[in-house]
Amino acid sequence: MSSNDVQPGGVALRDPFVGAPFAEAVRRFWRKYTVFTGRASRSEFWWWWLTSFAVGLVLQLVPQAFTPDAPLLENPVGSYLFVLWALVTLVGGLALGARRLHDANLSGFWQFLHVLPGIGSLVLFVFFLLPSNPKGTRFDLQPGPATPGPATPGPATPGPATSARR
Repeated sequence: MSSNDVQPGGVALRDPFVGAPFAEAVRRFWRKYTVFTGRASRSEFWWWWLTSFAVGLVLQLVPQAFTPDAPLLENPVGSYLFVLWALVTLVGGLALGARRLHDANLSGFWQFLHVLPGIGSLVLFVFFLLPSNPKGTRFDLQPGPATPGPATPGPATPGPATSARR
């Protein structure tokens, strides 16, 4: 399936889906897992963020039911499952964050603010809340020039490899 194909919501995969419903936002996250170009609407971003948060919380709390004497959110099985979830979704989350920043006409490299404790994530939170900016289309994949038919071989120009054989 190419990025130009219209998805179930009626929006091509390459375009941001404004007002994306929950299921479509999750589907688009997985289909565009490693795509750092293009844009993502606020609904795409926040539906996935909510889903990821809920799954992480469930992965922490379900093992708690089997070990009630362990302190809350300190169950080692839940911690391992949560870390596994975080690792599985790390690349996709960074890609989605970059696309969301692109939609607000910001570079995806702003995500490096996550390394600043507290203030960096707070600044990014505000950036992720920004509305779409029409200038963000500069981050979309631009169609390349039309490719001509098969290239006809021209005369070979002697380069360093061919001139050394003479």
